[in-house]
Amino acid sequence: MKKMVVSALIILSVFIIAACGKSIDKEKIKAEENVEKAFQEKPADTNEEIQSITFNLPAGFTIKDESPNNIILEKGDQTYILFYNPNEESNSKALYDGVVDHANKVIVNKTFSDKERFGYLVINEMDKNMYEVTVGIGGIKATSESDLKSLATDAEALMNIVNSTSLQE
Repeated sequence: MKKMVVSALIILSVFIIAACGKSIDKEKIKAEENVEKAFQEKPADTNEEIQSITFNLPAGFTIKDESPNNIILEKGDQTYILFYNPNEESNSKALYDGVVDHANKVIVNKTFSDKERFGYLVINEMDKNMYEVTVGIGGIKATSESDLKSLATDAEALMNIVNSTSLQE
């Protein structure tokens, strides 16, 4: 009888612990929904101009560094990379193909399109509860490493930045 009670308590504890944590499946769905919504929305007004692009830098983000075609952004201790290829149109799949080809363990590979643009979300599992999140539209992409609890919000923030980015002529 005592063994049954102990076993029942252990099983109950496992269920409680599992129920308290975020599941990757829920976060993947939330990330996909957030990114698709951000892709479809009207881009935020631009408030930064660097190199040959303008984009909206959300509140709390700072520009840490820049090099040709790359802008390093930070929010707290989180780093984000905004990359652009001025030779690719907004409907190009070249950057997307490169992201997918170089990913080791893709757990999300979602694409979006409208009449003029091709967008995507790729989430690659790096370590347990650490993920590389990449979103893009044509020749513009943004990448960050996220933990499980930040996955959906980071993916959305990245798409908001990418969606607002435009090349200057």
